[in-house]
Amino acid sequence: MKNAIFLLLLATLAAPVSAEGFLDKVKKGAGKVGDVAKKGVDAVGEAVDSTSDLVGNEETPEATRDKLDNMANDVLLRLLAENSEAAEAYSVSTGYAAFDMRRVSIFPLSAGYGRGVAVASPDGARTYMQMGTGGMGAAFGIGGFESQFVIMFETPVDFERFVEHGYDASADAGAMEGTDRTTTEVKFTDGRSFFVLSKKGWRVNANASGTKYWKDDALN
Repeated sequence: MKNAIFLLLLATLAAPVSAEGFLDKVKKGAGKVGDVAKKGVDAVGEAVDSTSDLVGNEETPEATRDKLDNMANDVLLRLLAENSEAAEAYSVSTGYAAFDMRRVSIFPLSAGYGRGVAVASPDGARTYMQMGTGGMGAAFGIGGFESQFVIMFETPVDFERFVEHGYDASADAGAMEGTDRTTTEVKFTDGRSFFVLSKKGWRVNANASGTKYWKDDALN
């Protein structure tokens, strides 16, 4: 049953148009439990709408790559300007990946989808990637959110492994959703360091449970 619900959530993100009927039913149910649930459903709707833009390609692969390049550059520049620890990690890293992600939660499960670019140092070679995440929700209720994040890599082997094989992250799922963290020390864990932008600002060394990354065959 849980797997079926998760697949439905992921389908909601990956195919927003076909999810409209599902959202209508969720809204009707939310209407019976008050304004708080309605706000959560509104957030789900916004996440689905913005995912439609994220998933959609431009008229040409070149234009889609340009869109993702601009996103990645903007996210990286903002991170380096706002977080000194990230700037320090960037100076010693051998590459980075920047992603834009959308996530929907309907307690107790959640699912997310994102797109991004992995950039090698020092030659700047780019690999376009997609990501998916799912698992038990970190909070009660219904909701949706968007987030941008950057992964920095400690060695060329770490970067190459990520690009060629992706991986399943295993840290606390709540960190991706903005769990408070007081530590600002920069460190690489298993050759990676995560910087996640949430409504509360950048979260240092955050990670996500059950996240998989893979190459975008249409863009590489």
